Amino acid sequence: MKPEPTKHQNITSIFNPFTLATASILLVGLVLISVVILFFGRSPAPQTGSLPEVTLIPAPTLTPKVVNPTRTPTPTPTSIFFLPEGVVGVGIYVQVTGTGGAGLRIRKEPGLGSEVIFSAMDSEMFLVIDGPVVADGYTWWHVEAPYDRNRNGWSAADFLTPIKEEAD
Repeated sequence: MKPEPTKHQNITSIFNPFTLATASILLVGLVLISVVILFFGRSPAPQTGSLPEVTLIPAPTLTPKVVNPTRTPTPTPTSIFFLPEGVVGVGIYVQVTGTGGAGLRIRKEPGLGSEVIFSAMDSEMFLVIDGPVVADGYTWWHVEAPYDRNRNGWSAADFLTPIKEEAD
C-alpha cells in the first residue's frame, strides 16, 4: 500500500511545469479574445450629428420691367332708345300673322329669290335677332324660335306682329 501524499506534495503536483504552461497559455488566450471582442467586436456607435441639408438655389430670373399703364379713354355712353309699341325691331318677340293659314316662308337670306328653309304657322312666336334688310319690295327681319335655335331665318315684316309685354 502506498503512503498518503502529504499536503505539500498535493500542491506541487498541481503546479508542475506542464500544468503551469497550459494554464498560462489559456489565460493569455482568454485575455487576447477579450481584447479582440472589446475593441473589434462592437459595432460603431451611431453618430448623433445631423445629416447634411440640401439647399436649393433658384436660377437667376429677369428683373421685372415696370410698365406704366396707358390711360384708357372713358367710354361715351351709348344712347338707349326704345322702339314705340307695335314696331318690329331686334330683341322684340313677334308672332306670325296674316298668312290665311298658308304659313309664312322663312328663307335662308333676305329676298324672294332666296331658298325657303321652313314654313312658320300663324301665331308661331319668334325673336327678332337681326335686320332690317330691304329687298324685293319688303323689309326683312332675321327671326329665331325661342324654343329651337336651329329654327331661324329671314321673314318679311308684313307678316310679323310685335307681341305686347304684359304688365306685372
